[in-house]
Amino acid sequence: MPITLRLKVHDDFVEAEFTGTRDINNELEETLNAWSEIPPLCKKHGLNKIMAVTHLDKRLKLDHSFALADKLVAIGFMPDYKLTAVIPNDKLRLEYEVLATFIRNFGYECEIFATEKEAKKWLLHS
Repeated sequence: MPITLRLKVHDDFVEAEFTGTRDINNELEETLNAWSEIPPLCKKHGLNKIMAVTHLDKRLKLDHSFALADKLVAIGFMPDYKLTAVIPNDKLRLEYEVLATFIRNFGYECEIFATEKEAKKWLLHS
């Protein structure tokens, strides 16, 4: 099953829930296509905070993680966007820290958490 994205607008942030299995032959394009759906929704509702909830089977390959972080502006992410990710799986959460580091190095606020409660607290109150 390819990646599916469910978007939900809350009062203070956009929630993006990713589920499915990464297509190893097309993972970067698939990921960029999914992430490019988020900025128009943020713009439409005047929001700059995003919570990504990930239920995927694995993280992006290292070079694709860097490419995603590098292309955030190109797919519409604004410099003031604040991003948090909820990754319940302990092993995957540690692996996603690499992507979070890349995103931070491109100037965005970005943190990863195990629960939505922790992520919302950081996203809305830090």
